[in-house]
Amino acid sequence: MRKFGQFLFTLIPVLLALAIQVGVVFFFYGISFMLEFGWYAGSSSVTFSEIMTDLYNWESLRDGSYLMVAYAVFCIALFGLWYYIKYDGNYIVSLRTEFRPLLLFGILMLVPGMQYLSTYIVNFTAALFPDWLRAYEELLESAGLDDTLTFFMFCYSVLLAPVCEELIFRGVTMRQAKKCFPFWAANLWQAFLFGAFHMNMMQGVYAFSLGLILGYVCEKSNSIYPPILLHMLFNFWGAVLYRFFAIGDSSFSIIFWFLFGLAMTVGGLAVFRKGCQITSQKRD
Repeated sequence: MRKFGQFLFTLIPVLLALAIQVGVVFFFYGISFMLEFGWYAGSSSVTFSEIMTDLYNWESLRDGSYLMVAYAVFCIALFGLWYYIKYDGNYIVSLRTEFRPLLLFGILMLVPGMQYLSTYIVNFTAALFPDWLRAYEELLESAGLDDTLTFFMFCYSVLLAPVCEELIFRGVTMRQAKKCFPFWAANLWQAFLFGAFHMNMMQGVYAFSLGLILGYVCEKSNSIYPPILLHMLFNFWGAVLYRFFAIGDSSFSIIFWFLFGLAMTVGGLAVFRKGCQITSQKRD
């Protein structure tokens, strides 16, 4: 019964994060409404419906990424305290300890490997479920993650979201899940929640795969910082570098980049694990 209670507690972080998202949206839109209503308060010729229409049009033209930045900053503060107080996290990063050369090299190998493999996962899933791909593309466009990437969206997707999501899923959720599951089951569960959290089937599929590797990296390094770095570099590639490393349409290119992605991912995990072993020996 106690383990079942601990399992239910693993749902609290993701539910809390969703509640924060809703709260941030209502807060900022409430402020916008008060400003808009105050602007027209002295005009008797403007109706309430016209004010709401003007507010809707104004918000539609604005870059909504500021909401995501505010959400991420709030979550980093909240889940950072949760992780560091409840799970004995380390506030101060020691570059010599956390990112030894072999460990860092393994992370650098994982970034292109995971990117190419996730591309194949997306393409394979899209072939089976084309509606999922269309919904995913619409989501990226509405969020500002298309060719017109904004500054605030870059800050969110590359810098803030990785810290926020690692604290929620690998820092808090996985640590809590390990109290009632062995690591492999806890890793599967947090990766599933990580995929479901994106609320998009296409994004959820590859987020689940990414979450498994991030969970492994967090467990082997016994630190939240290596998965944060890996997540940042992965998102940077996806937001900025992807256009320079297209797979191509030829059969040779498709096969080559699949094997390249597989080799870099497997090799990166092996190098990273070796780096973690060396780090552990140095600590002892």
